[in-house]
Amino acid sequence: MRFADVLDQHHAIGLLRSALRSGRVHHAYLFAGPAGTGRSEAAAAFAQALQCERYQEDSCGVCEPCRKVTSDVHPDVRWVRPLEGKTTIGIDQVREVRREAAYGPHEGRWKVFVFCPADAMLAEAQNSLLKLLEEPPDRVVLVLVVESAQALLPTVVSRCQLVRFNLVPISQIEHALRVQFGVDPARARVLAALSAGRAARAAAWSRDPEALRDRDAVIDSLVRAEREGLLAALQACEFLAQDRSRLLERLEVAALWYRDLLVWKETGDPSLLVNVDRQGQVEELSETLDRRALRRRLDALEEARWAIRRNVNPRLALEAAFLRFDAGEPAVGRT
Repeated sequence: MRFADVLDQHHAIGLLRSALRSGRVHHAYLFAGPAGTGRSEAAAAFAQALQCERYQEDSCGVCEPCRKVTSDVHPDVRWVRPLEGKTTIGIDQVREVRREAAYGPHEGRWKVFVFCPADAMLAEAQNSLLKLLEEPPDRVVLVLVVESAQALLPTVVSRCQLVRFNLVPISQIEHALRVQFGVDPARARVLAALSAGRAARAAAWSRDPEALRDRDAVIDSLVRAEREGLLAALQACEFLAQDRSRLLERLEVAALWYRDLLVWKETGDPSLLVNVDRQGQVEELSETLDRRALRRRLDALEEARWAIRRNVNPRLALEAAFLRFDAGEPAVGRT
């Protein structure tokens, strides 16, 4: 991953390039912004740039250190994530990082630790990391990737250099997809609209032939649920929940679908649609649902996302949401 591969985050990449150019690399960075805006991609590009033997405003991508970083086998670049089956980063993981950091780089120029997502760290783990932030060893760089700095202890945030990642206008994403990635104009328009300003997500989707296929499957299941009733709604729940890694993304697709129905009902303006390639179905289905019903669906899906993020059983949260579509009952997980 190179800086050139990070889509439309010029300010953030400019700050990192400036640090590398001047040789004043900070010991800790906080990459903050919405998911899908390029935070983790920028972290990978920064780690590669720090190790590159031929760096000139960007990593070369071909030297041995670059190839090792790209292949995730460089001994001095480590990603710290929740262990398999866990949702949090524990204190033992941070203690291991502290032990490794004490020895400095093994073969590269820097030893780099990327915490992604850093807001998965428990409070005790953050306090343990604070000791490393207060007395950083030479040639060690920490990168903390978060949606919001508020998710971390103020004492941790204060010792990091903040690098913000922002949502990007849809028109810029569409243009970048066509020019930089060679995406067909029609597909670029749909991917840009669906990304909701998350340029990195749009770029990833452009390389994933399954991206729109999964979006189509989500929408098809929702259309069937509206037309066929309870059994189809339960089948939609089963489909949405079957892939935990895509669950929150699928719920976002569902919310954008009902948002389109409401927008069409309110305005009838096709330029405001996210699912621009589904305009016919949007027009048809919006006629069968009133504004209150559409708002209930959006509220229920948001409640389901809220519950799932807090480890409520996904199938239970989804079934409660679909039952609420026409009932107005409170969704699971809130009291």
